[in-house]
Amino acid sequence: MRSACKQVMSDADAAYDSRRRLRRADHSSFEETWRCGHFRGTTARQLLMGCGMIFNDGLRTLLAAGGNAGCRFPTREQVQLAGETLFGKSCETDHVDVFVGHSWSAGRWQKFLALCLYFNLQIALWCSIGTWIVAVLLLLGWGGLTHLGGSYLLLPCLVYLPMTVFVLALLFGQQLLGGVCGFGSSSIWLDKLCVHQTDLELKAVQIAALPIFVAHSSRMLILWDDTYFERLWCNLELATFVQYRGAENVDVMPLWLAPWLLFSILLDLLSASLLDLLEHIFPNWSAAWMQGIMGILESVLGNNPAMLKFAGWFVIWMMSSVVYLPASIPSFFSFRMKFQSHRLMLDQMANFDVRAAQCTLPRDRAAIEQQVQELFQKSHPARSQGQMPSLVDDGEVCIQRFHPLTGVGLDSLDRFNSYIRGTLRDFVIAQIGHEVYVPWRVCLMAFLPMIFYSSVNILGCDNGPCEESARLEGYSSAVQYMAVQTIGWSLCIVTAFPLTYPILLRMVKHVLSHGEGPAQLMVAFLCCPLSYVYSYICGSFIWAGLVTLVQSYSTIQVAVFIVIMALLALQMNLLFSISSKHDHHISTSCRCIRRQDGTYDALPHPC
Repeated sequence: MRSACKQVMSDADAAYDSRRRLRRADHSSFEETWRCGHFRGTTARQLLMGCGMIFNDGLRTLLAAGGNAGCRFPTREQVQLAGETLFGKSCETDHVDVFVGHSWSAGRWQKFLALCLYFNLQIALWCSIGTWIVAVLLLLGWGGLTHLGGSYLLLPCLVYLPMTVFVLALLFGQQLLGGVCGFGSSSIWLDKLCVHQTDLELKAVQIAALPIFVAHSSRMLILWDDTYFERLWCNLELATFVQYRGAENVDVMPLWLAPWLLFSILLDLLSASLLDLLEHIFPNWSAAWMQGIMGILESVLGNNPAMLKFAGWFVIWMMSSVVYLPASIPSFFSFRMKFQSHRLMLDQMANFDVRAAQCTLPRDRAAIEQQVQELFQKSHPARSQGQMPSLVDDGEVCIQRFHPLTGVGLDSLDRFNSYIRGTLRDFVIAQIGHEVYVPWRVCLMAFLPMIFYSSVNILGCDNGPCEESARLEGYSSAVQYMAVQTIGWSLCIVTAFPLTYPILLRMVKHVLSHGEGPAQLMVAFLCCPLSYVYSYICGSFIWAGLVTLVQSYSTIQVAVFIVIMALLALQMNLLFSISSKHDHHISTSCRCIRRQDGTYDALPHPC
């Protein structure tokens, strides 16, 4: 076996020049590659080690990843040893769960955050929720249900602590919990870890076997940036994978998604902190201001208690929207970035042309394009479920034997172009939607701090004694008061808060469709606070209808509340449903977190 492996390696040029071969993903080539130990895999824990330092380029990164970070002037032997150490962090395999496709033009931190979102978000979510549940139980055991009003411990214990756990688990979940309870069990192929970086002979052989590695991966994770579809090697990986595994097993993780989501969570945390600060400055402010507000409204609405109560609570909840005004200012920049990057990704796919892709070494283009041609020739058998066809008998395409492109070859490249523009783009839209689409679960994730803060407001009783707060707001008991608070917050979290982002993106798209001059940017900037105000208008209807129903019960109030919730449900359906022609893809491409099934629409929700 060892002599056979040496024979394979002798066919590759150590200088990685134009005589390098691309191997086809047939059975004989796979067996030969596997027997020689060239097919290797690693883990998410190794991938994320050192905050993703493996995605840095250069000698210093190689030395650091290989355990020689302190060496300023390394010798050749030290460089070789670092390469061997780095290569030793992967292990021989015959199959990997996730093939990571990426462009080296993108930055390290963007890729690190994207991979954290892909592998760690479920860990982070459940750890933060578990921390929150434990904190709630401990506080209830210490102070009781109705005796925590005005406590200064609620915000740190029920918001800051769970969010700290969330961030730590998101960034370091694989390192902290890798291998525990099934986390970190996915095997991964990444070029920098699974291809030898200093043994040039072995490196050439492994790169030539790239189609084999791609074809024997269960899923492909694309770390998309604006250069991904411009790289010819990336296109080869994608062409090979979709031909053998299908577009339904491709997960697209845009590199803008993680920074946008984390920034939105940070802004929401600041808003929750501001709301709690105002509650401490003005304890029981809603009850204290209600009489004055109803007195003003009485001159307009007349002496109708139910209508006055409805209007009063509508105004009270609208006044609390002021906490989001500071957050709406910086959110403009993050949402504009999200909108433009999302649109660019879909436009790139709609106008995809493999012939326009760039290649670092022009001499590689011929072999890569021929490989793509053969993958998409009409004569090739269709991919069957759970089985990969053997495309050809001969296992290699040699550049020195390459013949000029034929008409069939051109047609094959065009078929690949059509596949990316049509089938794959449809699956991507099924996963992440159009540029104005944000999944409901992602919206809930962005409002995670406010979701945790709802428990602070409920148990804190408007920062006053619970019995006193219940009496001032017209409830018969503290339990009834807290029950209404719980229902109101829950309905707002589910049906009102998530409306902010899709409304904002639609407004920004409409404004920017008329240009991006100073006037358009100013109008788009004003759309941000308006979108938050709109979601609070919807929340105001919920609170007004619910409180009026409880305190002034009648069949009319029941009907009004049902109509409000029905309209909100209809609105939710319109804003959060993907085009019906993509619906049948969603069930098979909902992966982003569980590492088993799609990417962006299946983020686990915090409720």
